[in-house]
Amino acid sequence: MKDSKMDRRSFIKRTTFAAAAAAPFFVAKDLFANGSPNEKVNVGIIGIGKQVGGHFGSYLGIDECRITAVCDVDTARTDYAKQRIESDYKNRGHSVEVKAFRDFRQMLADPSVDAVSIVTPDHWHAIMSILAARAGKHVYCEKPLTFTIQEGEQIVKAVKAAGVVFQTGSQQRSETSFRNAVQLARTGMLGDIKAVFCDVPWRFPVFYNWPAEELPSTMDWEMWVGPAPMRPYTRHLLHPLLAPNAKGGIFGYAWGEWRWHYDYGNGMQGDWGAHHFDIAQWGLNMDGKGPKYIRPYTAQNPGNVHDKRSLFYEYENGIRVFYGSPSEHLKKLGASNLSPMVTFIGSEGTACASRDGFFWASSPSLMNVKLPAGAEAAYTNGFGNHQRNFIEGILTGRPTLCPVETGVSSSNMCIMGTIAHRLGRTLEWDWKKSTFVNDPEAVALMWRENRGEWSKVF
Repeated sequence: MKDSKMDRRSFIKRTTFAAAAAAPFFVAKDLFANGSPNEKVNVGIIGIGKQVGGHFGSYLGIDECRITAVCDVDTARTDYAKQRIESDYKNRGHSVEVKAFRDFRQMLADPSVDAVSIVTPDHWHAIMSILAARAGKHVYCEKPLTFTIQEGEQIVKAVKAAGVVFQTGSQQRSETSFRNAVQLARTGMLGDIKAVFCDVPWRFPVFYNWPAEELPSTMDWEMWVGPAPMRPYTRHLLHPLLAPNAKGGIFGYAWGEWRWHYDYGNGMQGDWGAHHFDIAQWGLNMDGKGPKYIRPYTAQNPGNVHDKRSLFYEYENGIRVFYGSPSEHLKKLGASNLSPMVTFIGSEGTACASRDGFFWASSPSLMNVKLPAGAEAAYTNGFGNHQRNFIEGILTGRPTLCPVETGVSSSNMCIMGTIAHRLGRTLEWDWKKSTFVNDPEAVALMWRENRGEWSKVF
C-alpha cells in the first residue's frame, strides 16, 4: 500500500458497505485476505474513569481490533491507561503503541483512528458522538445517549449523513437473561403484555453545595465542564474520589457524583433506568418509538437530581411501563430473586431478568424459551459481547444491536421522566414529532444552550 494508514481506513470503509450490500452475514476474518495486522480496526477510547474497565476488557479480547488511542482531560489517567493497555497487549504477544490525547478533537483528527468509544459523563455524549460521526469515525457511545431531547435529533442526523456504524452502550441487549425475557414478550408467549416494571437500585439525593477545591495540576477543568454551566472544581461531587495509584488503579476510582446534578446527569433514571427502559421498549417492539403519557407520582427534590422517584409511562395501546418494582406480584408467583430487574407481565405469564444473569418465568414451559412455529426471533447476533457486536458491525455492515435511533428513543424515556418530575405533572408526548403536546414549559426543557464554543455544534 502506498499510504498504509489512509488505505487501511479506506479499505475498512469500503468493506463495511460492500459487505452490507453483498453478504449480510459476512465473517469478519474474511475481510482481511492478506492477514495484515494493519487491517485491524483501530479504536480510540474517550474518557478514562471507572466505567472504562469494561471497554478495555472487551476490546482487548477482540482480535479484529486494537486500542490505539486514549483520551481524558486528566493526564494522570491517560498515562495510566496507555501503560496498562500497552502492557496487556505485550502480554498477549502484540506490539501496540497507544497514543494519548487530552482534547478529544485531536483524536478525531487522527486518520489512524477508525472508531471511538465514548465513556464520559452524560453531558458530553451527544457532542462527542456528533463530532466523531462528522469526522468519519464509527461510534460506540455509553448510555444515556443524550442529555437533552434536542440532542437526539442531531445525533441521528449526523450519523445518517456520515454513514458510520453506531452502537449505543445498552449492553443488556447482549445478555442472555434479558434476551430470554424479551423473546417471550415479543413472540406472544406471555399473552397480551399488560405492564412492564423497570426496577433500579435506589439512592438518596446528593446535594452539591460542596466548597471549591484546588485543581490538580494534571486536570483540565474547563474541558471537563465543556458545554455545561461552569462551576468551581470539587472532587467530592464531580470527580471520582480516589487517585490513579489507589488500589485497582483507574478501576479503583469511586463513582463520580456528577450523575446526581442536573447540569451533568439524570440520576439513577439516566443510569440504570436507561438500560431497563431500553429492554422494556425492545420487549414491547417499540424501538425508535415511545409512550404517549408520562405520569409522575412522587415529589421532586429541588436543586439537584432527586433519585427516589416513581412514575409510569403509558403507551397508546394502554400498556404501562413502571419505574419501580412489582415485588409483591413476583413473591406471589414464587420468584426467588428480587434484585433490580425488568419484569414483563402478560395475560398468560410473567418473565423477568436482571443484570446478574438471573432469568425467571412463571411456568416451566416458558423457562425453556422455545419459539412457537413461525415466530420471529428478537435477535440473531451479538451474543455476550456488546463491543464485539460493534466491531462486527464495522467489518460486516450488519446492523448493531442498539443503533442510534434506538439509543435516542431509550434516552428520551429518561429525559421525559426527569422533565415530568421537575414540572410535577403528567405530560403528553408525540413520539413521531419528538415533542410534548400543548405544553410550552415542558418543550422549553427539551434543550439547553451549551456554553461557549460548544453552542456551535448543533
